[in-house]
Amino acid sequence: MCSKYSFNYWLASFLKPIKVKHATIKKELPLLTLVTSVFSILMLDRLFNPFTKDTFSKADALVLLLVFGIFLFYLICMLFHKEKQGDNSNNTSIKYSPFIACLLLILSIIFIAISSDVIVKQAEKLAYAFHISEKIITMLVIVVGTSLPEMVMTVTSARKGEFDMAIGNIVGTNIFNICIVLGLPILFYGDVLLTGFGLIDIGMVLLSSFLLFVFARSERIISKKEGFIMLLLFIIYYTWLLC
Repeated sequence: MCSKYSFNYWLASFLKPIKVKHATIKKELPLLTLVTSVFSILMLDRLFNPFTKDTFSKADALVLLLVFGIFLFYLICMLFHKEKQGDNSNNTSIKYSPFIACLLLILSIIFIAISSDVIVKQAEKLAYAFHISEKIITMLVIVVGTSLPEMVMTVTSARKGEFDMAIGNIVGTNIFNICIVLGLPILFYGDVLLTGFGLIDIGMVLLSSFLLFVFARSERIISKKEGFIMLLLFIIYYTWLLC
């Protein structure tokens, strides 16, 4: 998660300083910080009970799904509020009809899913061929491979000046990954013992979320300098993991 935060911030801000709306700073980013905070607390069972092991249980999964429900409720309320206010701020010309746009969206999702799966599988085979450890495979192949679609989305949005879409992609995908991608499988298949995570890993997740909020709040712009700080954080964290 830390790698996705840091690398996506750097890629987007490197192309253009990202302008962040006041509503995003006031609502979406605090929601992201709340989700990462809840996620971190749920992972620290031993902090509250030294005689137990850190475990992600079905009860933890239910908490994450509840938090995601709050996020969905906020999005729906925001949508209805804009409709009531008659928000006509988006005056850009529509290139495709709704049917063509939906068709292209569905085809793009299918293509992304297939290409991501191919990238991960082939890179994993290559890593095994060179006798690279599972830890490095997970860090460099699985994480990067599954992050490619959202990286492309973030970079494309930033390059076109669609800053709301770039920030929304980062915020939305991280909330979805934590609450749904993690929560649903645990709810269905049972508890997971967290043997590979420590305080530093959890701290980096919280730090990434906090820095995004601080950088966006400073001047409502995430600059190239701040993006470089996130890249540096990414490099330091991965260097520590590999050592």
